[in-house]
Amino acid sequence: MNRPLLIALSTALLLAGCGGNDRGGQVSVSVIGRETRLRDPASRLPRQADAALLGAVAQGLVRLDAAAQVEPGLAIRWAISDDGLYYTFRLDHELADADRIAVQLRRLIRHYRNAAPGIRIDAVREIVAVTPEVIEIRLSAPRPELLALLARPAYALPAGGGTGPLLVDGSVGRHTVLRPKPVADAIDDERLKAFAKRRIHLRGERAALAVARFAQGDIQLVTGGGYNDFIYTRLAGVPPRNLQVDPANGLFGFRVGRASSPAMAPEIRQALSMALDRDALGAALGATGWRPAQAILPPGLTDVAAPSRPFWAQAFANVRGSDRQAFDSRVQTARRIVGIWRAQHGGDGPVRIAVAMPEGPGSAILFAAIRRQWWAIGVDATRVGPRDAADLRLIDEVAPADQADWYLAHFLCAEGRPCSEEADKAFDLARAATDPARRAHLIGEVEQRLAAIAPFIPIAQPLRWSLAAPDLTGFQLNARAVHPLAPLLGNQNGR
Repeated sequence: MNRPLLIALSTALLLAGCGGNDRGGQVSVSVIGRETRLRDPASRLPRQADAALLGAVAQGLVRLDAAAQVEPGLAIRWAISDDGLYYTFRLDHELADADRIAVQLRRLIRHYRNAAPGIRIDAVREIVAVTPEVIEIRLSAPRPELLALLARPAYALPAGGGTGPLLVDGSVGRHTVLRPKPVADAIDDERLKAFAKRRIHLRGERAALAVARFAQGDIQLVTGGGYNDFIYTRLAGVPPRNLQVDPANGLFGFRVGRASSPAMAPEIRQALSMALDRDALGAALGATGWRPAQAILPPGLTDVAAPSRPFWAQAFANVRGSDRQAFDSRVQTARRIVGIWRAQHGGDGPVRIAVAMPEGPGSAILFAAIRRQWWAIGVDATRVGPRDAADLRLIDEVAPADQADWYLAHFLCAEGRPCSEEADKAFDLARAATDPARRAHLIGEVEQRLAAIAPFIPIAQPLRWSLAAPDLTGFQLNARAVHPLAPLLGNQNGR
């Protein structure tokens, strides 16, 4: 095993100290990332640890529960018109101030109007305070993903926190303590009194230290893990029963990074994609729950019945022989494609590709495996930093909803080339459509046009993992890889 990784984990184990198992209603949580800060979401998009804190002490009209299902937040209930153009929210009367909330929500939507897909909310005509306790969002076209986006910490209201479901007990910093909101009549009910004493001890910290704390028994939950830090769970010898891998869908693979790249040629992108042994890449990472992907869209989306398979996957679907023989045929074909392209462009050496990936042990392991596979077809890949000029850039994002729009929006011309102007036009028409059947038809057209030009080299579904103590309540795996803190305290009935 890599010596620097062993040194890092050994140091982290020493820093973590000795643990104990008597929690007494105290739950310690580490979110992988930087030290937590309570930021106004209108000032910048909250990072992972900041989002966990913000989602605990502030909430939007709605929020996500432990299963990543939308549940009441500031709004105790809501209704959606039959045409999907009107969302009416009735606010909790204790927190009701529809005018103020409407102003703050409009501010956030404006702030994120140029943000990445999955953050920005468009098609909003008006946000109106109908009464002090009722707010209405009026759309120009249906947005089935609206509730899922409003439930994200980026749309927490008010920005300064204090609306719950939890409160900060003390100050925010390296170690932040969270407590339940005061419960009426707690003095007369022992269960309520016990619930009021429960606390969450939250840290945002680097992966090696978080995993070391868990291995020592100091904390009950580590969350926010990805492919880049999965190896620490193996180095620390974390038992399989503690390792929790979310069934998250999204994008994990490469898109073209610059117009001068050899990867702008569709045949080179096809060759690079067909040469990847995706199962072997997961094995190199030692990744539990690895789910290889060959196309932009995963199966099971609500608005595309059957995503298109890439051309090369269709071509090799009926190759006789074992899976190994089929893969070898793919590699041979990819090598011929690269050789023809090189001859046409006057090259006599390997095709050179610079690949931008984040720093970290997972990137080093993954890139080494990919480099070997691409070298076999005459491509020499070099790894560069995430901000350096590159031919290919890694995308690693979880989808906020089970709809094709989010995936396809990453490959519109506004996001970079290669792209299809015809796909852009169909996408715009789909997003403006009020008829569900027409919208579905247009989204299918977008998907087929993008599949034809293959702007993305998929690797797998995003890897998202947590470490959870066996007796931890309120933690559930889910497709969004979102794990809110409040459910970890249980409920007022002592559960």
